[in-house]
Amino acid sequence: MRLQDPAVVTGWRLGERQNWVRPAVHCVLTVWMATPDGLVLIDLVAVERAANGLRKGWTLTPEEARYTASVMFRHQLSYSLIAKRVGVSGATLKDWFPEQAVPVDERFVRTGTRTSLRQPVRCGTRSGYDRHLRRGETTCQPCKQAKAAADRHYRLHGTTVGAPEPAAVAP
Repeated sequence: MRLQDPAVVTGWRLGERQNWVRPAVHCVLTVWMATPDGLVLIDLVAVERAANGLRKGWTLTPEEARYTASVMFRHQLSYSLIAKRVGVSGATLKDWFPEQAVPVDERFVRTGTRTSLRQPVRCGTRSGYDRHLRRGETTCQPCKQAKAAADRHYRLHGTTVGAPEPAAVAP
């Protein structure tokens, strides 16, 4: 079998794509990096492939992931893209790089605590019956009646949606 001329082979060679993120200009494939925990081995090929979205079926070591994220932040890539390509959560990135966790726009700043849009579960409903079971409590009579009505409706119609509920009682 004859080897083909490298210029004739189709596809991209590593480092030649437009907007390709290069971690460093080295001729070595691995480097030893000093961290507060000691020396760690960084695979620059894995870092480069992960930074450019070619990480499929394998994961980076925590040290490689952190280094990859720092390289991607230097290239001013978005927070969500970095988290996806490196394979870590946004919370992990925020722990590693708290100074980088700045919202793109003031409209995206979260203030205060989350408010729930859900209504509280009330006794006398099927969900009230389920809440009693989750909490390990004995079910009250209104909840038992609501559960029985929902079961009857399910046997007749094949769904609990639209099942009549007796008057719900405040918890």
